[in-house]
Amino acid sequence: MSEKQKDITITILFIVTIIGVFLANLLIKDNDISISERRKLAKFPKITLDSIFKEPLSNSIEEYAMDQFILRDEFRSIKTFVKLNILNQKDNNELLEINNNIYKMLYPLNENSVVNVANKINNIYNTYLNDSFNVYYSIVPDKNYYIDDNSLYLKLDYDKLEDIMSSNINSNIKYIDLFDTLSETDYYMTDTHWKQENIVKVVEKIATQMGFLDRLSLEYEKKEYDDFYGTYYGQLGKELIPDKIYYLTNNTIDSAVTYNYETNREAKIYDIEKADSSMDKYDLFLSGATPIIQIRNKNATTDKELIIFRDSFGSSISPLFTEAYSKITLVDIRYIATSLISNYIEFKNQDILFLYSTLVINESGSLK
Repeated sequence: MSEKQKDITITILFIVTIIGVFLANLLIKDNDISISERRKLAKFPKITLDSIFKEPLSNSIEEYAMDQFILRDEFRSIKTFVKLNILNQKDNNELLEINNNIYKMLYPLNENSVVNVANKINNIYNTYLNDSFNVYYSIVPDKNYYIDDNSLYLKLDYDKLEDIMSSNINSNIKYIDLFDTLSETDYYMTDTHWKQENIVKVVEKIATQMGFLDRLSLEYEKKEYDDFYGTYYGQLGKELIPDKIYYLTNNTIDSAVTYNYETNREAKIYDIEKADSSMDKYDLFLSGATPIIQIRNKNATTDKELIIFRDSFGSSISPLFTEAYSKITLVDIRYIATSLISNYIEFKNQDILFLYSTLVINESGSLK
């Protein structure tokens, strides 16, 4: 084949490919959501005479074209493969994959953010509590803490984080150290969160130090819910085996209900209906993110109550405390201002636990 024939062949193949991709994008039905990225995909914008000359319309069309491009996930996987395996870059979107486990690069420690968290806790204590309350705080380490491959750039200075919290927080608030109760395998491979089925030892330690271990059986039935593509899965853009979500239950948990103050809705502790309809299967636990939600134990043999100031890690651990309390109220100050809490809660000598992950402590700007 002559050089001219080669050029003509390549040109024809290129044109056919372009036309084929164009036609395929026109003919294939748009997707509503991206399961891997856990988000809604852009729809073709409504075109009006007024919008034709506006820049936002062109931006909307561009966003639509990128979201609905055929084989989008496959092309994202190719891009990730090239970055990690050919260009030898260590991360994609600040995420690393080590032995099928995805980690987010969290370095360095934001000391001002840690102080901010301590001040937020102190503010709640000074506003609503006093030394008659049984008050504790715990830090949930991110899974990077347990990596043992000398990748020090991945890790925060966890000792310094604990020291800053300790030196800034009210001395009446006692610390429960969870770092030695967990390991790398206690976290989902594709997500930030811990696995509920692996944290009974955490429950036992908190219950021991807070004095309610004698009201817990620590006996649970493990049930499988579904495959779980965690928050890191879509961000990394690489095909990996999904996690499985399991949940722990017993008669007390099964009969308990939650009450959501935002929606005025009762539900089961494990809200399968909500999780089935959600892009985030972690919403199985207490129906997902919300400002204030309460667990009501219908089989309670005590009138003791617990209030947990928490982030999303609290959603999966709090059900395992249900046997020990008549009510457990969870407050997430990422979604409600501290000054408004008394509109929903009467503080009357409940047990108090502040439970925050290092992820939130190191980036605490969302706390109100």
